[in-house]
Amino acid sequence: MLNFTLISSVAKSALVGAVATKLVDTFVSTKINNKIEQNKWLRNTKLELFSKLTEDILSMGDGDIDERLRDIKKTSAKIILLLDDRKLTNKIETYTNTLIKLKSTRRMESSMDFVNKDMIGYLQRNIRI
Repeated sequence: MLNFTLISSVAKSALVGAVATKLVDTFVSTKINNKIEQNKWLRNTKLELFSKLTEDILSMGDGDIDERLRDIKKTSAKIILLLDDRKLTNKIETYTNTLIKLKSTRRMESSMDFVNKDMIGYLQRNIRI
């Protein structure tokens, strides 16, 4: 009888330990998987937005400048909301303000090429998460 009670007690302890271990394992792995998925989503969204902004910048010479500037501002707003990067936010704001100033000058084409290349280079350096 004592043997049966001892075996029963050990079995219950093992069962409780196994369940507790499984619960902890499940919670920890879920948290890790959620973080990995969030980072993947952020990386993909960042790539899409940076690609869109680069496309908008490169198409500045095509068509209506005001429309292109509006597209750049839309994409920039999404990037600013998505990423908590003060340097990038300042760079984007400086870039859009520079474009607005250049729009009113006669030498817009040559100056815009330099400003656009600078912004695209900055985006390339900051594509990594």
